[in-house]
Amino acid sequence: MKTHLKLVAAAALLATANGAYAATAAGTQITNQATATYNDSTGTKTVQSNTVITTVQQVASLTMPAGTAKNAGAGTSVTYAHSVTNTGNGSDTFALSQTNTGTLNMTGVVFYADANGDGVADNATPITSTGPLAAGATFRFVAVASLPAGAANGTTNALTVRATSGFNGAVTATSIDTTTVSAGAVIDITANSAGAGAPGAGPGVEAAAVETKTTTAGTMTSFVLFLNNTGGSPDTFNLQASTDGTFGTQVLPTGWTVVFKDANGAVITNATVAAGANVRVTAEVTPPAGTAPGTTDLYFRAISGTTGVADRIHEAVTVAAADSLVELVKTQALDANCDGTADTAFSNAPITAGAVPGACIRYQIVGTNKGVTTINAMVMTDTIPANTTYHAGAPANTLLGSILAPAAGLVGSVSASVGNLAPGQSNTMAFGVKID
Repeated sequence: MKTHLKLVAAAALLATANGAYAATAAGTQITNQATATYNDSTGTKTVQSNTVITTVQQVASLTMPAGTAKNAGAGTSVTYAHSVTNTGNGSDTFALSQTNTGTLNMTGVVFYADANGDGVADNATPITSTGPLAAGATFRFVAVASLPAGAANGTTNALTVRATSGFNGAVTATSIDTTTVSAGAVIDITANSAGAGAPGAGPGVEAAAVETKTTTAGTMTSFVLFLNNTGGSPDTFNLQASTDGTFGTQVLPTGWTVVFKDANGAVITNATVAAGANVRVTAEVTPPAGTAPGTTDLYFRAISGTTGVADRIHEAVTVAAADSLVELVKTQALDANCDGTADTAFSNAPITAGAVPGACIRYQIVGTNKGVTTINAMVMTDTIPANTTYHAGAPANTLLGSILAPAAGLVGSVSASVGNLAPGQSNTMAFGVKID
């Protein structure tokens, strides 16, 4: 009998350890009363004992997931996501504290709430505790620390984040984050192509829109963006949109939507970019039905959830009346020997192979009247890109109207005076440039 009871008790303990049962809540009363039956000369009798009561007392218990390891540049900040789960049997408040050790000394470590667990602080208000946390509940927060400006590459730090029970100060849990100093990530957002010469290249936000897309109310238009990491470490960048160039708020006009997609068309909210590499992202912008004609400035931002390194690009959307919409589609192809003939089919895909100094690129721009009425005095213009000059091996041309282009080897712009364009009618303008 004793052996049987021991096995039952062991099974109960194992089930509790594996999470099969939740801890009995503090204050719960456990009542027990015994019953006996017996026979005497008058028949079968039943008697009951007195009732005994046990009140479950509170115990403190908590868990924290293991920490993570990240690289960051000297003089930057690093952000680590954490959480505390109250595994005790009553409400508790857990104090948050930290210590850090290693060849690198982290300064200014601050905790912030992160209710949605996205690894980004919800606000700029520091916290030092979880506040009251019900049994079984989880509190999410981030630890933000600064790396000294003079920290040498390769030095490391172990940041120990500790949560301490307010009910029983002897009960704690810790999580250790490891930071290694390395050449940090540097992000630059460009439009339509990657690299230093691409539209929008360079730090900071542009005063004027890099490009303006025209659409109608209720119709999606899109921007092709490239995230260029010119730093020495890989990083993951959160993607955001706003009408506020400072991103003091992330607000869009009522009903407007922005959806980010990767090169495969999958919806994303962030993108990981390797050191020295770039990633193509499409921002699909849709103004709602009923939007009044006019131009709206939009800003797109990529910001590291680890270090806060960020860049912004200025774009714009013009909502036109439904009867006067022109769609422009630009494609390109390599002309490696500059004979004026494209080596491949034209597409909007990036050109990498063969794009060396002295090679040429052919461009085609197709303008189509997507509206329901004829448009007048249409002029199509394209600027010779930076780091290239106009190539006249095959002169610029236009299907309709007249063409104007720079002299061979110069910069400037190519324009086609198209004139009238009927509904559904298109014009194609083409020219070539030579890579410096």
